[in-house]
Amino acid sequence: MTTLFTVDASVFVASCRPHEPEHLASRKFMRSLLDEDALLVEPAILPVEVGAALHRTGRAVESESVREYAESLFEQPHLTLAATDERMARRSLALSIQCRLRGADAFYVAVAAQYGACLVTLDAEQLERAPASVHACKPDAATRLLKKA
Repeated sequence: MTTLFTVDASVFVASCRPHEPEHLASRKFMRSLLDEDALLVEPAILPVEVGAALHRTGRAVESESVREYAESLFEQPHLTLAATDERMARRSLALSIQCRLRGADAFYVAVAAQYGACLVTLDAEQLERAPASVHACKPDAATRLLKKA
């Protein structure tokens, strides 16, 4: 059985930055996703969040490579972007209130809930506050889960 994943922007960002505390675990997980041809379903805000996070704290000379990386997310064959339409916004709003999540974080939880995906995140609030119906874990646990599938 194929496991579907929703990967929070925090994991994408950490996998790109060697100085991030969870860099190695995030990078290993992202490599495992590619090796296993795993399927991802993400909120459409993912490329924006990744690009903004990488550029905001990066160097100006890196801006073109950041743009290229973020834009490449639109073209990944195993990654589907779930529309951020009114229906998804309402689901995310409900979850943000129910689970006391920040706005963008609620979109990742909502997508994982809607598609029955495993939420992979470094965000402590998502890990602690996601509803019981959403399996939320850190990249190292997700790598083990992926290897079992």
